[in-house]
This record gives sequence, structure tokens and C-alpha cells, in this order.
Amino acid sequence: MDERTDGISRRQLSILLFVSALSPLIRQAPGMAVQSAGSAVWLSALLALVPLPLAGLLLGRLTRKRVPGEGLGGVLLRVFGRFGGTAAVLLYTAWTVFYAGFVLRAGADRFVTAVYPGSRPWLFMAVMAALCVPACLGRLKTLGRCAEIALPLLALVFLFAFLFCLPGLDAANLAPISSDSLADAARGAPWLLSTMSVLLLLAFLSDRTEPGPLAAPFNRAFLALGLLAALLCVTVVATFGAKLTTEMYYPFFVMIRCIRIFRLLERVEALVVAQWVTTDFLLLGALLQAATGELTLCFPKLGARRGAVALTCLALALLSGALCASTSFSLRELSRTLVPIASASAAGVLVLAFVVGLIRKKI
Repeated sequence: MDERTDGISRRQLSILLFVSALSPLIRQAPGMAVQSAGSAVWLSALLALVPLPLAGLLLGRLTRKRVPGEGLGGVLLRVFGRFGGTAAVLLYTAWTVFYAGFVLRAGADRFVTAVYPGSRPWLFMAVMAALCVPACLGRLKTLGRCAEIALPLLALVFLFAFLFCLPGLDAANLAPISSDSLADAARGAPWLLSTMSVLLLLAFLSDRTEPGPLAAPFNRAFLALGLLAALLCVTVVATFGAKLTTEMYYPFFVMIRCIRIFRLLERVEALVVAQWVTTDFLLLGALLQAATGELTLCFPKLGARRGAVALTCLALALLSGALCASTSFSLRELSRTLVPIASASAAGVLVLAFVVGLIRKKI
């Protein structure tokens, strides 16, 4: 791959996908899934591993015939035609920008609820948006390398957290496997699938990914996220029980705060806060890069003003984040309603593109 181009390898794409999706995963798992699945929520994460490879294969099949410089957006234009493809890409762009705003708002709420109670979320949103300016104006290659650097550090944080939570786990809080627990787990799986569906939005970065099949990078990311979700569900529910977990906004952070290692409690919290900032930064940077690429694809004349387009996307994301939810309660209602529905619709458009592409022999 030419190092002079603004592109990333398939390995870097896989790492960027995984690290970026940690932001919604930490926020949502077990989250609403435990309200549906109860103590069998850990089985929900394992059941979610079944359809996830199908999504990776679908993306790989859609982009199988892509030429260098053509990504998922170009495939939609080829499959649906110029008018229909542009409409589909613009719908994805609108949802990507709105979801970036939702991530800004959710990240701010997480800080206010878990670390700085009584503070206003707008300050945290403004600071994170300012941090994301170089991410959306810079090269995708730089973002990919940042993800490579962050991955081992984040892995150490998770390893540290899970190891020191082991003494507090109670296996009695986990439901035994039965027909009833499997039915409960099946009801919780869609919530976790919705959480990991953010990777579908980042698939539009494939126009700057080295040539080759894309099924493997997505499947690696999906598999790692599914296993991590199962581990999160096991440790959180085994620590607090399903009933208490449903009453917590951010149970993973509460679990971390219960870790006491001599007098290092504050340092443990600082590590988790740093983890939050890193994953939010990479996710927002990737979303804004994807949205910018989608707009310049639909309107080629904007390519000469890519920086202005990126800043416009960031400003719109900040605006949507400020307006989407005025309170923590309305934010959680949004995550229960609009976000899962829009995520399912985004997946549905890709399935439709696959069917139309087969019929028209465009993929």
C-alpha cells in the first residue's frame, strides 16, 4: 500500500473498528440488555455472536468488486444508481452526523453522572468537540495509528479491571442454562447487536482501505466485541446481580469504583476516565471522517473544501448533541427508541443493497 496516500491497511481498519466501538459497548453493556434478559444477559452476548459474522460477510460481499478508492458509498451508488445511491448515502450521512452528536451527548452525560455530579454536560461536549478538530481534519492514517497505539493500553485497563474484580464475583447471580434462560437471552441479544452496529457506519471508511476483502477485518472486530460484551455482562451481573444492575446507569464504572487496592482507588478511576476519552475520541473522529467522505462522494465539488466540510459535520454533530436530549432521562429514552430503530434501518439498507446488487449483477 502506498504510504503517501491517506489510507489504512485492513489490519488498522479492524483495530480502529474495535477500539471505536468500545465507546458504545462500555456505555450500553449490559445496560438495557439486562432488563430483557435478566441474569442470562451473558448468554445474550454469546447469542449475538451468531449473526455478527453474517454482517461481516455481507459487507465483504458488497465490497468484493470494489476498485481502489471505492468504498461502501461507491458500491451503493453503483448498485442503486446515481439518484438512488446518492439518496442512500445521504441518509447514512445524516444518521452518522446525528449519531456523532449522540456520542458527544452520551459521553458528557457519563462524566456528569459518574464523575462530576451536578455539572453541566455542555462544557464536556464543547471540550470533546474541540479535541476532535484535528481528528476530523487530519488523515485517516493518523487515526488508524492512534488506534494501534491505544489498543494495548486499553487491553491492559480491561485486564486490570477484570482481574481485580474476580474476588467480588458471585456465580449464584448468573442464571443456569435452561430453556427459560435461553428465551430471556434471545430477548436481550438485539440490544447488544444494536450497540455493535456502529461498525456499519464506519464501513464507509473502506474507500481509504487497502484493496482486498473486507469480511475479515469486520469479522475480527465483531468477534472481539462480542466476546468482550459477554465478559462485561458476566463480571457486572456476577458482581451486583441482575436486579441491582438494571438500576445503575453505568454499572461497569461502579464496578471499577468498588476495586480497592491499597490507596490507589483514585488512580483506578483516572484510568477508566482516560479510557472513556480515548474511545470517544477515536469513535467521533472515525464517524466524522466517514461523514465527510460520504458528502464529498455525493458532491465531488466539495472535495476541494474537505476541511470546511469536516468542520461543518463537527458543528452539526455538536448542535444535534445539544438538542437531542435535554436531560439524562430523555437521553436514555433516545437510546431505547430512536438509536436501535435507526441502527436496524441502516442494516436493512445494506441487506437491500445486497439483494438489488445480486439482481442487477453489480456485486
